[in-house]
Amino acid sequence: MFGRRQRMAATRTPRRKTRGIVQGECAVGTSVHREVRHHTIRASMRREGRTPCRIGPTPRVAPLRDRPETAPPFGPATLVRTVILRDPVHGLVRFTAPEDAIVVELLDTPEMQRLRRIRALGLASLAFPGAEHSRFGHAVGAAHVMKRFLARMDELEGVCPQAARMDPTDRAVALAAALLHDVGHGPLSHTFETLGGPKIRHETWTERLLRDPSTGIHRVLAARGDDFVDRVVGLVFGRHRLLHLARAVSGTFDVDRLDYLLRDAYMTGTRYGLLDIDWLLESLRLVPRDDGRGGDLAVDDEKGLAAVEGYFLARLAMYRQVYLHKAVRGAEMVLRSLVARARALGDVPGPSALREWLSEGTLPLDGFLSLDDGVLATAISAWASHGDPILSDLARRFRDRRLFKSIPLEEDADPDAVRAVLSEAAERRGYEPRHYVAIDRVEIGLLEGEELPCVLRGSVRQELLDASQLLRELSSRPFVHHRAYAPADVRADVAGRVPGAIGL
Repeated sequence: MFGRRQRMAATRTPRRKTRGIVQGECAVGTSVHREVRHHTIRASMRREGRTPCRIGPTPRVAPLRDRPETAPPFGPATLVRTVILRDPVHGLVRFTAPEDAIVVELLDTPEMQRLRRIRALGLASLAFPGAEHSRFGHAVGAAHVMKRFLARMDELEGVCPQAARMDPTDRAVALAAALLHDVGHGPLSHTFETLGGPKIRHETWTERLLRDPSTGIHRVLAARGDDFVDRVVGLVFGRHRLLHLARAVSGTFDVDRLDYLLRDAYMTGTRYGLLDIDWLLESLRLVPRDDGRGGDLAVDDEKGLAAVEGYFLARLAMYRQVYLHKAVRGAEMVLRSLVARARALGDVPGPSALREWLSEGTLPLDGFLSLDDGVLATAISAWASHGDPILSDLARRFRDRRLFKSIPLEEDADPDAVRAVLSEAAERRGYEPRHYVAIDRVEIGLLEGEELPCVLRGSVRQELLDASQLLRELSSRPFVHHRAYAPADVRADVAGRVPGAIGL
């Protein structure tokens, strides 16, 4: 038999479980948060004749007599679309503010999703197994760093007149430019631009993508206003009415560099690029300009000079140890020879867009967007069984990581003399020298072409190179990487006979 409590429980109307925040998942890791006001839920339950349950702490509501007549006592439920992502470099990356809506919309476009299929470091994974990260992750990271930069500028812009400060549209333009700055990269990122034919830089493809009405990116940007596309394109190329905002996208400490140095160092397992981004941002100062273009970025001497020096040292180390690693460059030499041979043969297997690029050197936009790392890798696998012995051998070398071997050279070694010795040895081995011998010389000017920030010592401005003896010494001469590349058996044959070789 039932006791009194059991009979009451059996006849009680079940309570509806309701939560204050409802969450749902949608594409690309997006979370949809709908804020539901507690008092609205209780009022709805009373109208239905049900007893409202307690939903968390009871919110404090001002008496009706104290509320403005223009404001309704209970506002409608609002729908705010946000993105919160886990990132190995920055931790939780949040795009949850109203100004971040442009980022959320752009992430869903096909052109942005294509960046997931393009490796940020090209062929670096052949030397650093962890370097498989994509351009998509870097784009998200750059947008996150831009959010941090904008927050820092909010603290500093008070020194500028109101007309020379950022408005909400400037902030949306800045976030869009940071996210989209690399959307025009081809397969294997920067490597694609070195594979012969007319050289079209990724910035040119980026502008085409942003301006073409057929792209999802253009539709998102154009919906923001007639001149919004022009403003984003201008900022991608470092043009903006506020100079400090232009330098954030295309400058010495731009958001692109701040993210890729940290990300590339983390993903390659090195420690060279671990710059102190927190202290670097904290040490930034803004010196107002007289022309109404915002302010010049400066660095506080007492706080920031060491962080600035660390930034430049990190860049130099990453170039010398990662981006110009001998195995990475050796793989690029094989790929260049492979593509040159495919272009010379003309009729090789592959999708129509790839074959058009090989024959014409350029592509319409839709053809370019159809190319990614997977498309190129599939074509190379097909070339490995081609009837041409040179094409098939180079394709198998690239696919199976049988790369050309490096011979380090003195800075002033004569490339023609080196090539002559290697070409003779290659011919004896049955190789065609123009496809199997390469000379690679790269100069790194640490501060060449940079618009350097000034250093503030109190109220006194000083040029960066005058303030830092370390950077002054490092900028006095370029760092040179000079190497020759050939198959392993050719390198063994010429041991001790290459003029200007180091350690061979």
